[in-house]
Amino acid sequence: MGSGTQALSAAVLLAVSRSGLEHSVPEVILPAYGCPDLVAAVVAQGARPVLVDTLPDCPFLDTEKLPNAFSDATVAVIAVGFLGVPEQLAVLASLCRQHDVWLIEDSAQCFPPECAREPIADCAVLSFGRGKPINLMGGGALLVRSDHRASASEVLSTLPEKALSTGWKWKARRYIFNFLLGRLGYGLLRRVPFLGLGATVYKPLLNISRVVPPEGLLEAGIRSAEQRPGIAVKYVRQLDFLERRGWKPFMANAVSEGSQAGHVTLRYGLLAPDQGARARAIEALTGKGIGANAFYARILPNIEGVPGYLRDSVGDYPNAESFADRLLTLPSHEDVTERDLAIVAATLDKITVQNKE
Repeated sequence: MGSGTQALSAAVLLAVSRSGLEHSVPEVILPAYGCPDLVAAVVAQGARPVLVDTLPDCPFLDTEKLPNAFSDATVAVIAVGFLGVPEQLAVLASLCRQHDVWLIEDSAQCFPPECAREPIADCAVLSFGRGKPINLMGGGALLVRSDHRASASEVLSTLPEKALSTGWKWKARRYIFNFLLGRLGYGLLRRVPFLGLGATVYKPLLNISRVVPPEGLLEAGIRSAEQRPGIAVKYVRQLDFLERRGWKPFMANAVSEGSQAGHVTLRYGLLAPDQGARARAIEALTGKGIGANAFYARILPNIEGVPGYLRDSVGDYPNAESFADRLLTLPSHEDVTERDLAIVAATLDKITVQNKE
């Protein structure tokens, strides 16, 4: 597909098509914390996003609150993997089967997707955009479970198709992007304030198309992802002292030596004790050239352009809001060095000791 967002929107299209709804606006359930592209993918199919709060200190759907979000118009639940850690698909699949709706695994930030291990979800979405686990500088994929193949093919075959070019422009963008990942490039980039580095904004999805990549490109991307070092595991070891100072390394349980889940991480995430502690950490780390950030920084209802598309523009999502206020993420791409890790550890050690005092 043309992008991960387009692939997700195509998944919503399939869910709407099989629902048979005629006189109701289709509804798709999402976590209250997430990328605004989730909303764009749903809205592009004429569906309405319905938000559910997350679990405490976690970006995943609260399964106790989820049943209250289902209605006769619900066509799908989107299970969003986060930073390389997959959602709790088995529990969500059980609830979806009870309500006869599709479960869509959004694995844009995870590779491999959980459906590669067990086909619990009805379909899964991958993203090949800049910075994703498989970085092809753009594009995405929709994986459809084999029992839906015939009906899905009938719907997807109506989408336009185009070839993906990997000429000199593509190669130049890739070179520049890789340079900006490093401490030197990132340090230069953050000195240009009008670029809006790291800003989270809502962008409507205007079209969907299938894409034919050059032969061997996707395979090369997969090999590169599989060969990446487990940076997240190193973060777990280097930053274990933070838990004693009130921080929560929420990814640590999912990332371990020899574990497949969480091996290819988009970034490494930590939860600060409060918003102020996170702000101080980001300031200190960026001053050292480390690309630390607050990721989305806000819950979906607080992102400009999103509330107008929600069934209830004002909702109560305390867990998601706490998570958004406290999340700090660190780079975990293949160019993160041992020196970078040491700088991160020393910087956080210094500021957390000061905060404690």
